[in-house]
Amino acid sequence: GLLPAAWLDSDLVSSAVRAVGRLTGDALLNYGVPEGYLPLRNQLAQRLMQADIGAGPEHIVTTNGVTHGIDLVARHFLAPGDTVFVEDPAWYLMFGRFAAFGARIVGVPRGQDGPDTTVLANLLTRHKPKLFVIGSVLHNPTSTSISAANAHRLLQLAEQHDFTIVEDDVYGDLHPGRALRLASLDQLKRVIYLGGFSKTLAASLRVGFVAAAPEIAAQLADLKMLTGLTTPELTERVITRVLAEGQYRRHVERLRGKLDAARDRTARALEKMGVRLFTEPTAGIFMWADFGRDTNAIAVAGAEQGILCAPGSLFSPTQLPSTWMRVSAAASLNSQAMRFLARVMA
Repeated sequence: GLLPAAWLDSDLVSSAVRAVGRLTGDALLNYGVPEGYLPLRNQLAQRLMQADIGAGPEHIVTTNGVTHGIDLVARHFLAPGDTVFVEDPAWYLMFGRFAAFGARIVGVPRGQDGPDTTVLANLLTRHKPKLFVIGSVLHNPTSTSISAANAHRLLQLAEQHDFTIVEDDVYGDLHPGRALRLASLDQLKRVIYLGGFSKTLAASLRVGFVAAAPEIAAQLADLKMLTGLTTPELTERVITRVLAEGQYRRHVERLRGKLDAARDRTARALEKMGVRLFTEPTAGIFMWADFGRDTNAIAVAGAEQGILCAPGSLFSPTQLPSTWMRVSAAASLNSQAMRFLARVMA
């Protein structure tokens, strides 16, 4: 799930790398601290405040990307046999992560305004989850965002049934305007918030973070130290430099503009093929599309021609065959892929 490399600002990243590389003394030679580079955590706290999430550096632990954050949260909360709720569809890498900890994974259908809270309430009569992982803003793979009514009902159910919400907001910077975050409503009482920069800056800069209540953040920092010592301060200094210089916001605005143009072309091309879209896409880097046939077969045929497809079965905890497929908003830039899909649908 990456943007085209040509859209990313290599000059922005390389300039920050050079600036950090000019530091003298032993600043770049030490491990750093388990919580993460303090100036970065201060920058992240300011960004969270702009999203109406009250947090200081004591709420934040840096990670090697959101995947690492998910791993730390799972290690802290889960024991073998515990139940985790995930959205269906959802980001599939976490399914294996939770299974490795011996957790039972239960899917909650994702609608256009968030998880189906009616189904969720019914599932809560039969299961007692420790965690519910949610992509509230520009959800992967549907690129939909949670509504206020859905968010309030979700937090109400979390309070009634005593489970923790893990809010994955790795795509949130690509949302135009002020998106609603569960953490802004809850203020990190029952919500743990995850973010990162690999999607918007560079996949090689594996810098993410977890924001949580201070006591949970301290425990996650201990787990981070026990399982992998500290995160690399070098890359954290690079991200700090990018954020401090104020160019990141303009860079993201340019990305949104390029995405908007490409997304519209991709959506129209898919509809012309007879593909049904989950919703009219307005933001984000993905589209969730119904091809009306088993997309596992499409993925196999694509692989034979050097075209990577993301069939819907990957995104469900059931892993059952599906007619749905995740399509990149920038797919219209890949003429070979678009011709392949047109032939499949002919």
